[in-house]
Amino acid sequence: MLRAALIGAGNVGRIRANLIQRTAGCSLGVVADIDEGRAQEIARTFSAQATTDWFAATSAPEIDLVVICTPTKFHAPVAENALRHGKHVLCEKPLARCVAEAQRMVDAAERAGRVLKTGFNYRHMAHVQKAKELIEAESLGPLYFVRCTYGHGGRPGYEKSWCTDLELSGGGVLLEQGIHILDLVRYLLGEPTEVMSSTHRFFWNFPAVEDNCFVFLKTDSSQIAELHVSWTQWINTFSFEIFGQDGYLCLRGRDGHYGPQQLIWGQRQHNHTRPVEQRFDFPQDDSWEKEWNEFLSAILTHRDPMGDAADGLQALRLVEAAYQSAEKREWVNVQPLSRAVGSYQ
Repeated sequence: MLRAALIGAGNVGRIRANLIQRTAGCSLGVVADIDEGRAQEIARTFSAQATTDWFAATSAPEIDLVVICTPTKFHAPVAENALRHGKHVLCEKPLARCVAEAQRMVDAAERAGRVLKTGFNYRHMAHVQKAKELIEAESLGPLYFVRCTYGHGGRPGYEKSWCTDLELSGGGVLLEQGIHILDLVRYLLGEPTEVMSSTHRFFWNFPAVEDNCFVFLKTDSSQIAELHVSWTQWINTFSFEIFGQDGYLCLRGRDGHYGPQQLIWGQRQHNHTRPVEQRFDFPQDDSWEKEWNEFLSAILTHRDPMGDAADGLQALRLVEAAYQSAEKREWVNVQPLSRAVGSYQ
């Protein structure tokens, strides 16, 4: 039986708590939150203990793994303490506010020999997995470029949300939401080595973070990714398109207000007549469950999971390069990822 500590009892924490309790061989031991009432609410539901002391929760000898769902500012200190006490860690995205914090977390995982996973559940969405399958089968031929639009319109009082506070979050829409897209570019297209971006505050009165970011990414083989992430997309939108020599993939939807997941596979005709399209519909989103099972499997088989600490670190390097580019108004090079990074490499 693996006993888990949940740190952070917000909406995502509740999703994670449900997954822990539904999994055979797992139980929720303790819930920690700065708001004791929120911690108690989840703890009562799952017969766990409640506390406001995350340090004690992540140090307790009876705890085997820690799930971090706090504001980003607290990811690094919580994870480092958990790893120092021999716990495996699943940390919500972004892994940290900056590369330096993320590197400390990666180093702690390597010293401890424990799994540190970034919460990149989008990799496990059904249309993303189908896209990966088609790409690996060379159904698109050599890949050329990606186009993505992803965003929502916020909600009343959004300027008071923790994710729009630079101290708590580390950045704006690119870091909070766009980091999922940067990870998908790496996962499906290739490793970007250059970044050009432009950040903007069009509508929301945030003092220090952007509500829109436009990003160009380029790989060493001249593949291009064109991304727009937005908090002024007044209707929730998730659109991710991949084009190659022999066809294209159009991914739409995510869950909830974004609509169900759908993939269209277009096959280019060599006489340049209308492409032949095949549509795949995925009405249920089970990406959170698949990601949780991947985390547990990595623990039990002593390996690094898909969407591991190295992936979280590299996504943050892309974010930092994008912010530098927006400030300098020029292309910025990205430090390459060494796959030697990781607890079990």
